[in-house]
Amino acid sequence: MTEAELEGLAEEIVARIQSGRKSVDSTRADAQTRSGRQGSVVRGALALAAAPVASPASGVLADISWRGPNVMKAAWTPAVGARRVADFVDHTLLKAEATRAEIVKLCAEARQHRFAAVCVNAGWVELCAKELAGAGVAVATVCGFPLGATTAHAKAAEAAEAVANGADEVDMVMAVGRAKGGEWAYVEDDIGAVVEASRRAIVKVIIESAALTNEEIVKASAIAKEAGAHFVKTSTGFHGSGGASAEAVRLMRLVVGDDLGVKAAGGVRDCATALAMIAAGACRIGTSSGVGFVTCLGPGPLPLAELLERPQAHGAACTSGTCVQAGGGQY
Repeated sequence: MTEAELEGLAEEIVARIQSGRKSVDSTRADAQTRSGRQGSVVRGALALAAAPVASPASGVLADISWRGPNVMKAAWTPAVGARRVADFVDHTLLKAEATRAEIVKLCAEARQHRFAAVCVNAGWVELCAKELAGAGVAVATVCGFPLGATTAHAKAAEAAEAVANGADEVDMVMAVGRAKGGEWAYVEDDIGAVVEASRRAIVKVIIESAALTNEEIVKASAIAKEAGAHFVKTSTGFHGSGGASAEAVRLMRLVVGDDLGVKAAGGVRDCATALAMIAAGACRIGTSSGVGFVTCLGPGPLPLAELLERPQAHGAACTSGTCVQAGGGQY
């Protein structure tokens, strides 16, 4: 993807989100004009940019076009039927001082609640793979974490070792400084090296969205897609600029469309926030508060689409009403 293509993509999508004044027909015409000059990734994103951007209150949940491919382990269609909130959760423990006993407990909770995955540092992957054998819960790990400032070779080696030890998913940190400096070819090669090294594993690219401008979020998401990643992810949860936001999730989903997953992580500690992220287009939530979500919303399927219409009113469906206290997480 060339610099000109990236610039055109970013301008088109950001303008579409920030300005509700331009008609859909006019935006679509612009997209079609530009699509003749740009690659398939750009054309797909511009087509999405030309679609109406609705708020949850105006029926966006009736549109499930962002549901994604079935090869990913996630609840992709929350707007249709009943869904378990646990299906969205990557049960996460990434603090440096995590002990073996805490990791075993994490896995036991994930097995009990049938979370989508656990997410741990690479040194615990082999243990998690053993603890979760046959549980139907994926083992996710991180590489280049939390700065993304190591070399592509180091990230690839880290990913390859993790997969060999039993990791099903690799959450890699993008080269954030290179992205901020406009070195997008480097960013693409960096991601591509991890995708290649990860072989069968799903690769999620952490773009550290709170540290990026809207234009940079668009470019980073498009580059992740171009490089062969399977997800884009908002945040490490360790950056000083903050964690996930519904606005960033919505923008990322608009760029990657139906082809990639979107994971919201960093500061998602209560049900209302989690539901807002899902309503914006997230199909995974990285959090240490997943047990709290299940305690609050209940373990079984529920009419999630109704809750997504008004995430702040989720208390009506709670069994405990104490999701924040029950979670007790920092991630």
